[in-house]
Amino acid sequence: MICVILVAGHGRVLEDEIKNDVSGRYSSLEGVPKSLLPGVGGKRILDFWWEAINTRQVFSDVYLVTNADKYKYYERWATANDFPVDNIVNDGSTTYENRLGSVGDFDLVLRNKRIDDSVMVVAGDMLFQDHNFDITQVVDYFKRKRGELAIYYEMEPTELSRSRGIVDVCPTTNRIMHFTEKPSQDETASRMASVVFYCFRRQTLSTITAYLDNHPDVVERNFGMYMEWLVNRSGIEVYGMKLPTGFQLIGQVGLDEYKKWLGYFSDKQLQQGIKEPFTATGHARVGLMGNPSDGFYGKTISLSIANFWAEVTIKESERLILVPHPLNDPTEFGSLGDLHGISRKEGYLGGLRLLQATCKKFYQYCSEQGVLLEAVPLSRQR
Repeated sequence: MICVILVAGHGRVLEDEIKNDVSGRYSSLEGVPKSLLPGVGGKRILDFWWEAINTRQVFSDVYLVTNADKYKYYERWATANDFPVDNIVNDGSTTYENRLGSVGDFDLVLRNKRIDDSVMVVAGDMLFQDHNFDITQVVDYFKRKRGELAIYYEMEPTELSRSRGIVDVCPTTNRIMHFTEKPSQDETASRMASVVFYCFRRQTLSTITAYLDNHPDVVERNFGMYMEWLVNRSGIEVYGMKLPTGFQLIGQVGLDEYKKWLGYFSDKQLQQGIKEPFTATGHARVGLMGNPSDGFYGKTISLSIANFWAEVTIKESERLILVPHPLNDPTEFGSLGDLHGISRKEGYLGGLRLLQATCKKFYQYCSEQGVLLEAVPLSRQR
């Protein structure tokens, strides 16, 4: 099975509002693609998806499609996160006006990479509430059904139907009986919302090209309208799988709405996963240094004092989050070789520049001296 991550949107509402924000709090995020903006806990939104998807037992390949305007950001992200750079597809678009549309981008990947397999497609700029859901359960359910699969969830009371694709699902078979793209409030009573999170069988991929041939207007080349056509008019069976988590596509939202949803999902996560405080006791110690001439050979005898101690408690902050810059403060690299290549090509930026420079010089020295660097387990002390 193949996975395709869509991050080629050109919606500029959020980007423009970040640029024009007079507070200066978001100046470091100016120009950063939406999927590389901080998500819950400061972690980039795309990182959550890559972590969930990066399961080799499930997907033989993962592709990411972006636009020409933001390609550089994703190239850097891929190098820092062990994502194959060759698997990034550039759709060539530079503005909202010459965009291909999400279905057009998907079709580009299918043709460019000659994909002939079942495919999962997701929007990489989607916030989601539960970061621990098992994507293999989605794939297993898809394989059991003889049809396509659309993920849906129950909307929060504050969410409007006109912002989503709304589905009517058969309660006994889980087949999606009707799909309505962004309906008005009185058009449907359903509160089940579909997002760009689909699984398609290999034999259904040909409908992508057929749909594009019959819908030349880019306004109609989005997954919401394609799914409306697939469910309501193509005759192909599409099934639904309800996840207990909420989603929020930030492609067209503004800064205030982005902050609102980020805060909402953060609060949900805190309610579910606030860690218990950790308390430890440290006892005072006294040491006796031996003299080499008296047979101790410089050894030290140390003792703990049982009735003299200090207690320390570490408690997770509910408000303080250290947020690295999405582009200039990468905290993970696929290897020292990747770090060296990025540093040599682009220099040092951000708060980790001294550590980055040290690692670069260390790798360079080892390479020049013919020293083979072994993989070091995380459990080993540095």
